[in-house]
Amino acid sequence: MISLAYARNEERLSEKEYERLCRSLPPEMRDDLRRYRRWQDRQAGLLGKLLMNYTVREVMGEPPDQSTLVTDAYRRPFLAGRPDLDFNISHTAGLVVCAAAAGMGRLGVDVERVGEIQLAEFRRVFTEEEYALLSGLPDATATFFRLWTRKEAVMKADGRGFSLDPAGIDCLPDRIGVDGNCYAVRELDLGAGYAAHLAASDVDEVVVGEVRFPRHPRPRPE
Repeated sequence: MISLAYARNEERLSEKEYERLCRSLPPEMRDDLRRYRRWQDRQAGLLGKLLMNYTVREVMGEPPDQSTLVTDAYRRPFLAGRPDLDFNISHTAGLVVCAAAAGMGRLGVDVERVGEIQLAEFRRVFTEEEYALLSGLPDATATFFRLWTRKEAVMKADGRGFSLDPAGIDCLPDRIGVDGNCYAVRELDLGAGYAAHLAASDVDEVVVGEVRFPRHPRPRPE
């Protein structure tokens, strides 16, 4: 089972609510949030960490030990000592999403706010077949974002992210292959104006829910 949760990030939390929610995180995570200058980015970082706690708890039955959170050579976060567990976070303007699962290998999620594009600027990130499909549409906007979120979700599930060449990944098939690994991809409905996909070895059982903040988590003991 994959637990997937998302939260709106359209309105700024009050300073009091922001600080209260931050207190549920370890000090090093709180320090990491201070590097963001824009409130939208700082709040997206906070919500991503809170959603990680939420989805991992849904999968494990208990909250994660956040002190074991580390990153690999590709700067992909994971919980040390839990090789069976994986989670992935994505955010875009106004929305943050996190997915977590155990015993399913790696997974990836990507969400994008749909907006105007200049298709020619993205020629190098699509295969010839993908770009031909997009070029033949009178309005390629919706299809562009569907294809792109499929592609990026798979790149994140692979674990190497943008170290991979996006144009080397054909995201048109139902199952998408990358260097001998095969990923199923599922489109997510996270509201009007957004495109999102989840990639994993199996996406048949996915529990999706919206989490509304501010919540009232129990503060982490210092």
